[in-house]
Amino acid sequence: MKFTDAQNKAVKMLSSKEFIERVKNEDETMLEHLDTLKNINKNGYITVNSQAGRKEKGKSFQTGKPYEMIERAYTIGFMQESKAAAFIKNMSFTDKNAAFVPYCDDKMHLPSNLDIPLTITKTEGQTRIETHTSLTLPESVWHNYRKQAGISKGEKIVFITCWDTKWNRNASSKNGLFTEILKALP
Repeated sequence: MKFTDAQNKAVKMLSSKEFIERVKNEDETMLEHLDTLKNINKNGYITVNSQAGRKEKGKSFQTGKPYEMIERAYTIGFMQESKAAAFIKNMSFTDKNAAFVPYCDDKMHLPSNLDIPLTITKTEGQTRIETHTSLTLPESVWHNYRKQAGISKGEKIVFITCWDTKWNRNASSKNGLFTEILKALP
């Protein structure tokens, strides 16, 4: 489908009962960010994944030991190629990052230790990276994301990753990542 149709599909999906139930099961704190994410999608950045920069403390159900989990806000998705350069430039005037993510051959080795950490867990003085994102995607993954978003092959699109430089900053706050993305969209 055309990019604008895919935008409408994304906004509708973010409003669906099924999506809201999935969010409740995965990370209920993301519910407060759905309106901002819908606006991001309406304004030209079709998101396929995101997190909002939360912090959580607790005890491990496996070990009973205390832990602290921290996130940096991020989002990944598609933008029309004609608007991406202006968006990346606009984001460069913030303390956030936005980068074009090319795809490569599926057989290429992409070392995960060079990825950008997104979620870390601290337990007893040890820090472990839980989730991360790469600035290169295998071609099959890029195409799967495109299909997930419902964007036709003929559309001139690019994949963009955005992330906050600050850990635990609420993405919808005044200076949060989602707020800054919305302002930076051309």
